[in-house]
Amino acid sequence: MKRLKSTFKIVLAAFWVIFSVQQKAEAKSWDDAHLRDSLLQQMDAVDISLLTCGPGTEVWSLYGHTAIRYQNHDKKTDVAVNYGAFSFEQDYFVPRFVFGLTDYCMDVMPMRVFMREYEHEGRWVVQQDLNLTREEKAAITLALEQNSLPENRDYRYNFFYDNCTTRAKDMIIYHLNISDYKSDNQWNNESYRTMIHQWNEHHRWSRFGNDLLLGVKSDFKTDKEASFFLPDSLRKHFNSIVLINNDGTTRKLVSKESYLIDNHKTGETLTIEQFLLTPVTMFGFLFVIVLLISLLQLYTKGNYWLLDLFLLLSSGVAGLILLAMVFSQHPTVSINLQILVLNPLSLVFLYSTMKAERKRLVHVYWKVLFCCIILFFIGSFWQTYAEGISFVALILLVRSWMAVRVIPKNK
Repeated sequence: MKRLKSTFKIVLAAFWVIFSVQQKAEAKSWDDAHLRDSLLQQMDAVDISLLTCGPGTEVWSLYGHTAIRYQNHDKKTDVAVNYGAFSFEQDYFVPRFVFGLTDYCMDVMPMRVFMREYEHEGRWVVQQDLNLTREEKAAITLALEQNSLPENRDYRYNFFYDNCTTRAKDMIIYHLNISDYKSDNQWNNESYRTMIHQWNEHHRWSRFGNDLLLGVKSDFKTDKEASFFLPDSLRKHFNSIVLINNDGTTRKLVSKESYLIDNHKTGETLTIEQFLLTPVTMFGFLFVIVLLISLLQLYTKGNYWLLDLFLLLSSGVAGLILLAMVFSQHPTVSINLQILVLNPLSLVFLYSTMKAERKRLVHVYWKVLFCCIILFFIGSFWQTYAEGISFVALILLVRSWMAVRVIPKNK
């Protein structure tokens, strides 16, 4: 009987524990459901839009910008959320940027401050009102709140693959409660280089710098998804998206598009000064000068080793930058055939080459450089080079030929 009472007490205690846990679970479930319903009701006062900003004049702003506008009319909240915040005051900012180790972060600012900045810079801003359900607005709201925490704000920036535009796109697309979506799939298989040329064609030296650092991988054909690192490409994509709901009905993602700042520039023309100062004209002029000097050398039988010293030194120093790109985290810069011309080996053999040339002897490096330049021109079938670099190659080709075929005969 005693054992039976003990067993009964144990069963009763176990039942009470199970009942208590179940009651707490039901209470928690009710609280969650209540909070969920409350949050969904608040979403009636929320509007979420995609902001696309036009290009600026600074190098980092040539391709435009993307942000998310979040409005809660009940709470009088109107902010711009963007993922393009950075500071030049970061430790070792330039080396980190070169090697693909730059951290950007999420930034939230009042909409009036955001608009004032773009009005001051004379840049257009387009707003696309998004046609979202309560559930989708709530999901984006919670995701933005989570993303704004100090431990979640920073991310490793990559211009083509993970930037302010791709982050805004993912924040919206990943939180849509749909079965699928369709859009305009027309695409010309453009490369990354071709896409950015559309935005930097009137800034020739910025374009030169980009093309100098970008390697052969940036000339590979891409799919349409790859173009969404550009703000205006994402804007056009959003305009074409039709969402397929879980019940089979459809709706457009963008309900309305309008200019908040209508300062859209249809195009720019190069001024005379800009035309004369392009990389092609500058390096082409240098090629003519070096060619004339080389012809003069043939006539005078002089030894112009100082000219070769300058050319090898300057091209070798530039080659160090391209060599550094091999170790960069940016995948489109690691293989760059322009290093055949801007060759860091020119620094390695600089002293011995100049020592031999002063004695009117042929150093083997001139033959190596000559072969590298021939390979450079062959490589133009696969890689688009920075404008004007071909003239640099011709300059070094002429001097290599002079060093191998002419200088020794002028003893």
